[in-house]
Amino acid sequence: MTDISDPPSPPSRHQRRSEATRARILEAAHRHFVAVGLDGARMETIAAEAGVNKALVYRHFGGREQLYREVLRRAYEKVRQAEVELSLPEDPVEALDRLVAFTFQYYIDNPDFLILVGIENLNGGAHLRRVGQEGLHVSSLLDILRRILDAGVARGIFREGLDPMEFYMVVASQCWFTVATSHTFGITFDVDVLSPGSIARRRALICDNVRRYALRDPDRWNAGAGDAPSA
Repeated sequence: MTDISDPPSPPSRHQRRSEATRARILEAAHRHFVAVGLDGARMETIAAEAGVNKALVYRHFGGREQLYREVLRRAYEKVRQAEVELSLPEDPVEALDRLVAFTFQYYIDNPDFLILVGIENLNGGAHLRRVGQEGLHVSSLLDILRRILDAGVARGIFREGLDPMEFYMVVASQCWFTVATSHTFGITFDVDVLSPGSIARRRALICDNVRRYALRDPDRWNAGAGDAPSA
């Protein structure tokens, strides 16, 4: 006999209101932490921007540091979820290029993520450490990287022994630097780093750099050698 469980009850009106309030607080906190950092943040300001009283903020999150950690956790969850939903080609080199392009564009579209991570680095990573690896969804990113690298090795295209974490550092650092230093670099060299033309050129350069790091024979591949080299 099949046991058919009752479907879950829909959230009550009180639950929906509570979730909506929590979401408003988190959005307000996100903006406030990005604007003034952790040390400069004030719970009364966050409460006012969220349209609630300060006591309600404390009731939902306990305190400023707990709220900050939840903002961090959500920021990392957002980028990891976007990576999971990314449609990657079967061809490993095309998949590599797609991942680079996605990472670059994500940083351009979400500079607040870079600011939050910068704030946390100033705090020595103390709060991110308390979020933990599971809360940061690191495994989903590493799974994506391993699939790309394993496919490239299996086809004899990529070098063996590439570490997914180090590989991601090669990708992310170049994308990160371009966006995070766009103002200072632009002033130093009198260039608009984030103009459409500059973005296109930089994206192509990063893809080429990442390919050269991963490919067994980058010169042959970039010259259009046709089929992938045999193992």
